[in-house]
Amino acid sequence: MKNKGVLVDTSAWIVSFKKKGNDELKEFLKHSLQEGTVTTNELIVLELLQGCKSRKEFQNLKMRLESLDRVEITKGTWERTFSLGFSLRRKGIIVPTVDLVIACVAIESDCFLVHHDKHFTMMRSYSSLRAIDFLGEKENS
Repeated sequence: MKNKGVLVDTSAWIVSFKKKGNDELKEFLKHSLQEGTVTTNELIVLELLQGCKSRKEFQNLKMRLESLDRVEITKGTWERTFSLGFSLRRKGIIVPTVDLVIACVAIESDCFLVHHDKHFTMMRSYSSLRAIDFLGEKENS
């Protein structure tokens, strides 16, 4: 798939790090990394680094993540996040705040969001989020 970029959520990274993780996801990430289309942001980096078990693992992962392009959380991203969060809550849909921000970063930066998290699947119906869902469904529009 050719696109402007893929923002890889923490959930997808974590599954890809596991020895018995999703092979299709691992292959997709490998290909996307080789193409140079993988992006990240500070929230995703923070979530990943918080999960490190040692200083060495922290330093190695931090160095690898620093090589990726970053998409910024802009004022426009925050405005979209405020609006989407309000709208979803009115519909009875509650998603973690960090997931709201990450979804809106993907929308604002015109990236596909690669994930393994049901919250993003829920948000797709109520936003312009373009996602590649490794829980089972895929969307390529």
